[in-house]
Amino acid sequence: MLTAIIVDDELKGRQFLRQLLEKFIPQVKVAGEAANATEAKELIHAIHPELVFLDIEMPGKTGIELLKEIADIKFEVIFVTAFNTYAVEAFKLGAVDYLLKPVSPPELTRAVERAEKYIGLRVQQKQKFDTLAEQYGKPFSKITVPNLSGFEFVDFSEIIFMQSEGNYTHIRLAGGKKIMATRLLGEFEEMLMPYNFFRVHKSFIINLVHMKKYTKGDGGVVMMSDGSEIDVARRSKDAFLKRIQL
Repeated sequence: MLTAIIVDDELKGRQFLRQLLEKFIPQVKVAGEAANATEAKELIHAIHPELVFLDIEMPGKTGIELLKEIADIKFEVIFVTAFNTYAVEAFKLGAVDYLLKPVSPPELTRAVERAEKYIGLRVQQKQKFDTLAEQYGKPFSKITVPNLSGFEFVDFSEIIFMQSEGNYTHIRLAGGKKIMATRLLGEFEEMLMPYNFFRVHKSFIINLVHMKKYTKGDGGVVMMSDGSEIDVARRSKDAFLKRIQL
């Protein structure tokens, strides 16, 4: 069962979506509704939903602006809107899907299934990490990296950054070595979070120890010890600056 909230300034829109979920996707439990960004923010902090169905054009602040205000997003987002002009920005903010009203049952089902995969992956990796922590204690100094030929152990200190590449993760190491891991970037995230790593973008996790320079901008750009320049997503900027105490 997934806990969800619906954010839409139109009552009919919220009712219609709730009815679709109850009829076609019973594994989603709607734990609350909000008519604007302010109410939504309060609900998110109170309920801690796993999934948020989010409208864009609302009185006061848009759904896009709401996401930018939340520093540490621990839920998946499916935009449900009458406007098709925000899709690119929505996906840059990490949205699972972007559905246009009126939503059909098949497309809503596909979007929720996609969200379930991301949520399940996050839970699975947290369980793996908790088990390892219980068995071996902290701090770890190495991470197991599966690849096409087997696996290898890599020191945390050697990792400069990780980049998502489809179903694989490209890992750049100090000294110029590269590894193509047969594991999704999200699977590494939970393991690395307690240490000096930060997910600055949907496609990148960086080792803060190897960060040499930060240039301000829309989200900003970080330069790593190997000279690589990596964009910081706008939705991650506030949390990132807080993490590095700027």
